[in-house]
Order: sequence, then C-alpha cells, then structure tokens
Amino acid sequence: MKCRICGMEINERNFNFNEEAFINKNSIDNIIHCPFCGVGKEYLSESNEIIAVQSDLFDENTLKILDHAVKLELFNGDFYNTAAMKAKNDKVKKVFEALSKIEICHSKIHQRLGGFIKAPNLSKVSYDSYDSDSALLQLAKQKEEHAVGYYEKYKNQVNDSNLFEIFAALAGVEKEHIILVEE
Repeated sequence: MKCRICGMEINERNFNFNEEAFINKNSIDNIIHCPFCGVGKEYLSESNEIIAVQSDLFDENTLKILDHAVKLELFNGDFYNTAAMKAKNDKVKKVFEALSKIEICHSKIHQRLGGFIKAPNLSKVSYDSYDSDSALLQLAKQKEEHAVGYYEKYKNQVNDSNLFEIFAALAGVEKEHIILVEE
C-alpha cells in the first residue's frame, strides 16, 4: 500500500509508525491513515500512484504559498521537537515526538511539490516561557489551528486541482491533531 500524498510505502514493518500521533490507531488488518503524513485511507492506494503536480506550471502565487507552507510545517516540526524535550509527562512527550515527524514530513511534501531543492534555514524560536505540559499543549493547539486556517484559506488560491486536494487532505490531518492535543 502506498500513500498518494507523501509517496511512502506502508507495510507490516511500518504501519504503526508515529502511532502516538493518532486517536484511532492502524492495525495490520486495518490501515486507516498514512503513518508518515497522517492522511486518511481515502488517500492510500494499492497501486504505486501518487498525486502528481507539475511545479513548472505553477504561477508565482502558488509557489509562494508552497514556500510558506514549507516554512509553516518546519516551524511546527521544530516546535514539537522542542516541546518533546521540555514535556514532563511521557505520553505527552511521545505525542510531541510523533507530531514533529509528521509536520517535518508535511514540509518535505511541500518542498517536493514546489520543486524546491533544499529546506530553508529558519531562525530558532524560543519556547522557554512555556514551562508546563498544559502550556505546550495550548500552544500546540494554536499552531494546529493556524495550519488548518492556512490550508483552508490557500487551497482556493493555488492554480492546480491536485494541489487543492493535497491541501484539503493535510487540513484534515491538522484538524485531527487539534483533537489529539486537546485530550
């Protein structure tokens, strides 16, 4: 089975990768989402097809939207990585570690879609004032809400129907992350 969004192969060795990032877990007999990027089973395929785009046909605005999406997801991945180190509760730490991997995967998806050669170097953000798990979880919720808002707003401004579909799929993943960090 292959994810049509991130292109990763899903099999018996990796179906439960990042399982802490999901409310409903995959089982070997019931793969309900991609363990790498988090999209639902409607985006998984038994064929090797992925949703393809032609980045050379993107207009300047679409490339700018994708560039910002790369940065958004890199910042969120970095936040979750830092939050995992700061978290006191083991379960919260594991959730943050898994979410970090998923957000980094999202940034790589955008990089590939935009035809960008390398990830940008972003300035480091300090999260020192977030000194409790509840403060980190609250900030996580805000970051996920921002990501949902970004995808919902800009999916209608990209000049490619496949990119629209990818943004809609990723918005769905971020919505599930909101529910997860609220629990």
